[in-house]
Amino acid sequence: MTSPRTSSSNQAASVGVLLPLPLDGAYDYALPPGLEAPPGSFVRAPLGRREAVGVVWGEACGGLAPARLKFLLGRIDAPPLCKPLRDFIDWVAAYTLSPPGAVLRMAMSAPKALEPRTPRTAYGPGHREP
Repeated sequence: MTSPRTSSSNQAASVGVLLPLPLDGAYDYALPPGLEAPPGSFVRAPLGRREAVGVVWGEACGGLAPARLKFLLGRIDAPPLCKPLRDFIDWVAAYTLSPPGAVLRMAMSAPKALEPRTPRTAYGPGHREP
């Protein structure tokens, strides 16, 4: 299991986040203090002027200065994407010569599954309104 990359004690840890877009690889993001996001975690990430849901893919590649990294907006309370599935996504991307982000999009084809459930009220026989 990889750990987030830190370059010094006063800088934030960083991780690589794969977004479900036709991108060649993961983007580096900084972890806000107190946020844990191991590989496979679903996270909310800023992307331009919008917010995107992505998956922590592993360590940050380190191609960008730590001061230029954007902070993740939070972690989504959902089961993580398991390592075999992440490996399969990488394999399918390599085999079909497709961007990994496009393959991830197919694996995440039910985005409503990551949203919190809406509460429902059910009434059974014999129930009386107060």
